[in-house]
Amino acid sequence: MISLPIRSHRELRQAAVGSAMLNCWALIILPLLMSFPSVSGWVSGTIVCWGFYVAARFRGLEKMDWQFATICAILPASLLFNMLFMGWVPGPLARPGHLVFGFFIYLVIARYGLRRGVLFWSACAAVSVAFCIAAYEALYLGHARVFGLGHRWNAVPFGNFSLLLSFFCLAGALVAPQDESHPWHRIVAGVAGFGLGLGASVLSGTRGGWVAIPFLLILCLWLGNRISRRRRIAILMALIVSVAAVTTVSPRFQSRFTRASAEVANYLAHPHDAKARSTSTGIRLAMWHWGMDRFLEHPLTGIGFSAYHEQRAEAVTEGELPKEFRRLANLHNELVTRLAMGGLPAAMAVLIFWYLGWQFFTRLLDPDNTNDRHYYAACGLLTVVGTGLFSMTESLFGTSPGTKAIMLLLIIPAGALRYAWRSETAYAEKPQFMHAPTSRSGEPC
Repeated sequence: MISLPIRSHRELRQAAVGSAMLNCWALIILPLLMSFPSVSGWVSGTIVCWGFYVAARFRGLEKMDWQFATICAILPASLLFNMLFMGWVPGPLARPGHLVFGFFIYLVIARYGLRRGVLFWSACAAVSVAFCIAAYEALYLGHARVFGLGHRWNAVPFGNFSLLLSFFCLAGALVAPQDESHPWHRIVAGVAGFGLGLGASVLSGTRGGWVAIPFLLILCLWLGNRISRRRRIAILMALIVSVAAVTTVSPRFQSRFTRASAEVANYLAHPHDAKARSTSTGIRLAMWHWGMDRFLEHPLTGIGFSAYHEQRAEAVTEGELPKEFRRLANLHNELVTRLAMGGLPAAMAVLIFWYLGWQFFTRLLDPDNTNDRHYYAACGLLTVVGTGLFSMTESLFGTSPGTKAIMLLLIIPAGALRYAWRSETAYAEKPQFMHAPTSRSGEPC
């Protein structure tokens, strides 16, 4: 697929049309995700079908394609492995299976590429939409939590992915292409987008994902390729002060932080008290405790994904966990959930998923690039780190909108990075073997 040269004017026209269609999809898909996640899934389904055609028509995957296929397949494969021994249940496979379909979107992007700035401007539009929704729900309607437009999201993933997209914007300001002579419009838009995304996260009422902020800030500054070390430190300090100021003056943030601290202290002091386990934070701590006990009983297989519903009901009936646990599909921590339900093999699959994702994007970092290749790698790394930290208080695939967000924010940078890397190497090799005609900067013509 990757090394097939374009031989005729007809193929050139088809490549140009395909590139235009793909870039239009990439430009609207992230704003659509934040407003209508189900619609974004159906629209992305058309690109998946296109990916099936690309996979069948253009063979010849390279080593990095197989590596990314492993990233997409390892989590569903680990569930299937557990079900061979512990019983079949199709439900848990549905959401991780989105990554398998996402691989076919990756193939389309890897063939046709994204034009300069498409991912950046799509992220800026997405955080603008998220902030408008959050401001309307929280400030105008007075809702304590923001569940997306018409409750199409859950408050936690809505806030977390608004936060992650804000760092896509910040990375766009700090990782500007070296050949861009007037980057100020991108810098202003990136900083503004960062503020809007951060505001949407604060207004959403979520708090578990805020632990990711310092790590994502450091990652953005580490990847910045247009600023000196002294300026990086100055920017980091300014951003830390700004975030601290926003969180300090926000009554919503202060009340939720104080409440969470009190709930943790109360649970640690009285872990078997029903009231301590019934709070938002207390039930998380109780679930983690329960999950680790299940893992210690069955370290190699866990209780099995097929047995979770039954054992969850038993835990509530016996008073081991409060009745709120009955409606929860996971233990609100990806590693604890995997250990409890799938044992060590399932937990290792999650760790390998994060490791391979980190390796995939860091291997293709290019601080001296002349196109958006470094930015795509930065966005991929932000997704790996951000979702990894988010999943410590939630689940990677806890909600349907969150699952679509993980897929898109991982697949789009990976495919665009793959295309940019192949364009550069093909230009250097001569004769060029390109998916579509490109300029020296790596853009599709």
